[in-house]
Amino acid sequence: MKTLILDRLYGISDLPTLPTVFLNVMRLMRDPNTPIKDLANAVESDPAISMKILKLINSSFYGLARTVDSVQQAIVLLGANTLKNVVISVSIFKAMGGQSTNSCFNREAFWQHSIGCGLIARYLGNRIDCERDEQGFIAGVIHDIGKVVLDRYFNHELADITRLVKERNISFYRAELETIGITHAEIGEHLAENWKLPENLVAVVGQHHNFSPDSDHATLTALIHLSDILARKYKVGSGGDNLVPEVDPLVWQTLNLEPGDLDAMDEELQNELEKSKELRDLLL
Repeated sequence: MKTLILDRLYGISDLPTLPTVFLNVMRLMRDPNTPIKDLANAVESDPAISMKILKLINSSFYGLARTVDSVQQAIVLLGANTLKNVVISVSIFKAMGGQSTNSCFNREAFWQHSIGCGLIARYLGNRIDCERDEQGFIAGVIHDIGKVVLDRYFNHELADITRLVKERNISFYRAELETIGITHAEIGEHLAENWKLPENLVAVVGQHHNFSPDSDHATLTALIHLSDILARKYKVGSGGDNLVPEVDPLVWQTLNLEPGDLDAMDEELQNELEKSKELRDLLL
């Protein structure tokens, strides 16, 4: 079965591509001296992203006293990191958007989970001083992208997976292995490679369920492994099942954390998620 799925996957000729604005903004932001005007011009080439940025800056989340109607001014107020988060999120939603073709797959709940994972990863990365350059947020948003590929191109197989999840109360990941012999991690890794994403993001997509401390991008992968589980614990959206897995002990070691360390962060992290609810809704 796995071979048949892989043959079909590699034979898909119309895999979604990321919008040009994403590639342009990421290229410009690699140079810290890029003028704000150039960034604004790149963003304004995509009306959907421009609209999201203006909605975000004028939302109660930021609580500004006056309305901002200039993308350039919004970028100045939001800052580079938030701009990057908005661009990557909206670009991915745009590429993989649309309603689910499968009644048992709630795509909005899926994206809520993905953004929640990214926000948790950003919080933890800053708190424990690792992956502070917003890679955690981006990796969190895309870590489960293979599930959308399943929904878009493997409708019948996804129906079998979700049915097994409900009947036996097992994880989405285990149900994939038992029904089609391949998981969303491997499928998502193929899409990430097709998008020519950075190697560390490709690795996270492919390895977040099979963590290895010896991998080249172990810290970021460990961060997403933990953040994914916490998003499930706090019931942010849905990852496809209602289970909260145990954290791989090697993840604790890699992040230099102990389970009890999260207790001190619990209230603050829940507050962050509550404050970000409007942000998640706006991005979607």
